[in-house]
Amino acid sequence: MKKIIPSALTLSNLLLGFLAILLVFKDELLPAILLIMLGMLCDVFDGYCARKLDAASELGKELDSLADLVTFGVAPAALIYVASLQEIHTFGALCCVVYVCCCAIRLARFNTSQATTSGFIGMPTPFAAAMILLISIVSSPAVTEIGVLVISWLMVSRIPFPSFKKIKPEPAEEF
Repeated sequence: MKKIIPSALTLSNLLLGFLAILLVFKDELLPAILLIMLGMLCDVFDGYCARKLDAASELGKELDSLADLVTFGVAPAALIYVASLQEIHTFGALCCVVYVCCCAIRLARFNTSQATTSGFIGMPTPFAAAMILLISIVSSPAVTEIGVLVISWLMVSRIPFPSFKKIKPEPAEEF
């Protein structure tokens, strides 16, 4: 029973990502951005609940990565293409394909070798999606394509990123 809560949150993340994609098709970009951001909240809480309820599982880890690929990979790529990169046609589409592929590689690498480490190697996909959403709002197509390619590279790079979920707060000093 206790595994239902984290799984429901993970499936909510997946559903929000899929709905965001549908909204992108209808050219409703702001609601799509909001759904991706709600997916981020579900992603934070599914892992938190799984740890607190001692309900973590291999199936849950794989399901989480599949949901993350939709919400933080495919949905932001579709959004950035419609918002900016479709003006660049083929190269804009190629940038989005590279982003989705790097997101998939990042998630697969995490599941096979990093799930127990204290930080991340490569930019985490939710952070990459947040950067993509920010770029979609404030950049020109030329800057956007460079940003998408840099973020894609950062996801598959060996650069360490901190994990805020795993950092334990230090107790405050008493005077």
